Amino acid sequence: MRNIALFVFFSSIFLFSCEPVEERESLPQMEDVEVVAQKINLKVENTFPGGNTIALSVDDGYVVHWETEGIDSFKTKDTIRLRSTGEKEIVCNVATKGGKVSIFRTVEVTSVPDLVPEPLAFLVDYFGEGLTWVYASDYEDGTLHWYLSAPYDWQELWWAPLADGTYPEDEGLEEELFFKKEDDKYYLAVTSCPGAESVTGEFSFDKEQMLLTLDGIEMPDGDHVYKNVFEVKVLNENELVLFQDEAGAAKNSGWVWRFKRKGYKYR
Repeated sequence: MRNIALFVFFSSIFLFSCEPVEERESLPQMEDVEVVAQKINLKVENTFPGGNTIALSVDDGYVVHWETEGIDSFKTKDTIRLRSTGEKEIVCNVATKGGKVSIFRTVEVTSVPDLVPEPLAFLVDYFGEGLTWVYASDYEDGTLHWYLSAPYDWQELWWAPLADGTYPEDEGLEEELFFKKEDDKYYLAVTSCPGAESVTGEFSFDKEQMLLTLDGIEMPDGDHVYKNVFEVKVLNENELVLFQDEAGAAKNSGWVWRFKRKGYKYR
């Protein structure tokens, strides 16, 4: 989604600059950034003194791209939450006929309440608002998101069922997992397929041992799962890999589930 939005933003600049030559020669030169800021009615301000919630706005009708601390927004009016304290620089890129104009503003952040620490933040969002995860079906050859592995090494492939045309008993792998924080509890909602009603349970996360424990809900496509504790082998902004070392009918093999953040593409 971010790449599409950036494409639209820069396409707008390109279109602005593609006037016929005879018309382009009469266009005004690049305006002073503060003149542009005044023209678009730019506002960047804390919603309360020292707070990490920042209100961004320009008048409707302009094509903008806001940037700060890895956060992007393409809305004329938006509210973002910063993840750390200190003096923060926010950039407003505006598409004009003279090209991109970048306007810089700073805000002071003295408090960041309710921040979820990494790596758990990768799973539920930095403020616990929740993230959706789906099977990484476009990873490598498209068969390594649900497979049998060695019990001692999740990366040692023993059998890729999908490569042989073997699917879970429910013929699934369309599930969506939504992890979120609410008050002091963490919840997982599993939707079997788009449009279906979700089933919700709780989970806990041990960041020291990198363990995910489910309570009141089962891991999807867990045909060979015999416990509710999963080792978290990979967890970052885009990837989640879970592993069990007592899977299979004899409980002597490993099983791997590879998910990705919904919207992320490997290829």
